[in-house]
Amino acid sequence: MSTKKIGRTPAMVGALAAASLILAGCGGGGKATDPTSGATTAPDAGDGKAVEIEYWHRLPDKDGMVKVQESVDRWNKENPNIKVKAVKFEGKPQESYAKIQQAVKAGTAPCLAQVGYGEIASEYVAGDLMDVSEHTKEFEKNYSAGAMGMMKLGDVTVGLPQDTGPLVYVYDKAAFDELGITAPTNWDEFKAAAEKAKAAGKYIGTWQADETQYRMSGMAAAAGGTWFRAEGDSWKVDANGEASKKVAEIQQDLLDNDLILKIDRWSDDFTAKLLDGTIIGTVAAAWEPAFMLDDFDKDGKPAELKWQVAQLPEFNPGTPSTGSDGGSGIAVINGCKAPKEAVQFANWYNTQVDDLVSQGLVVATNQGAGKTPEAWSKHFGGQDVYAELLKANEAMNPNFPYAPTWPAVGTKMTEIGGNVKDGSAKVMDIFEAAQKESIDSLKAAGIAVSQ
Repeated sequence: MSTKKIGRTPAMVGALAAASLILAGCGGGGKATDPTSGATTAPDAGDGKAVEIEYWHRLPDKDGMVKVQESVDRWNKENPNIKVKAVKFEGKPQESYAKIQQAVKAGTAPCLAQVGYGEIASEYVAGDLMDVSEHTKEFEKNYSAGAMGMMKLGDVTVGLPQDTGPLVYVYDKAAFDELGITAPTNWDEFKAAAEKAKAAGKYIGTWQADETQYRMSGMAAAAGGTWFRAEGDSWKVDANGEASKKVAEIQQDLLDNDLILKIDRWSDDFTAKLLDGTIIGTVAAAWEPAFMLDDFDKDGKPAELKWQVAQLPEFNPGTPSTGSDGGSGIAVINGCKAPKEAVQFANWYNTQVDDLVSQGLVVATNQGAGKTPEAWSKHFGGQDVYAELLKANEAMNPNFPYAPTWPAVGTKMTEIGGNVKDGSAKVMDIFEAAQKESIDSLKAAGIAVSQ
């Protein structure tokens, strides 16, 4: 998110403070110099003691992965003056945010925590995150612009990005070859290929109602949209603008002609349709190739398939672009006494590419390319999947921040996405609902809105 696009105006500061009182009953996000108490300790000048930093994460840490603790042990050995303690949070993501907020209020919060991009603004407004822009500036070059933008709110930066979920296109190349079609590079090509696939009883795309929030916002970002920005003394909302209209027109046409399959992504039916060859292509988040074909495996061995990963079809032909569907960063929690050192560790860990790739992540850093895991390679016909995903990283719209009330907006979008699935709503209704819910929820939070 470019700070030229969204500046932190005095009115915005006041709005954030007001919203924090309404949403959380506590102060807004702190500055890096805040001396408030917390679980992390900083040494007194000259006492020679190590800085102690606690880091809460939600990474899988499964067998065969480089465990977070292994990475932290390596850091601690190399940096004896900055001691890091890693703590894995076992609950659901939303539960972790409640725990962070409780810890901030109690003065027992960690210095660092994993926070999803969709929650950055709401967590900052709630007073849980710290502005550490003075410490992150030197490291921003280590990350793709799109990912770095996700950790910003105007001129506020709350941490550094760890992993991303740019939208990509995945397809069964063997099935495509049989039909005489190729991976579409734009939506006109997509429609033509979808018509050939439909004639053979197959689908190269899906309408996933349960993924409406990030799928539709991600496509709008890919089409060049920016839904939220602060202008003058208020927030401007443009969720139903020209980019969204372009997405709606294209997707509605595909639905009207039964060229994409209406099916929930996280249903058993989706898996069944993959396995029986009905679904031979779909738009997906970059983190999905790590596991979406696992059900083809037998006896614990990766199946040798011919799927491929390609870039998202272009909404503006000749202009590669994509949007975000998930991902998270390491944010500095309000009350941290050693924000400079915390950011140093966050940058170090977020650039340990091999460690993070082993956890199944698509890294946000541009400091080295990860090696495609063997299982992915077998599923995707020997393709260098990781290189293709990193290419999508670089094409991600850097000017698509989320509003502080984004969770509420997403809930409404997903509701309407379900209505689109059953035919009682149109795709454009999703964007109109996003516009209305954004305005209503921001105003309810005490934030001025301009349209």
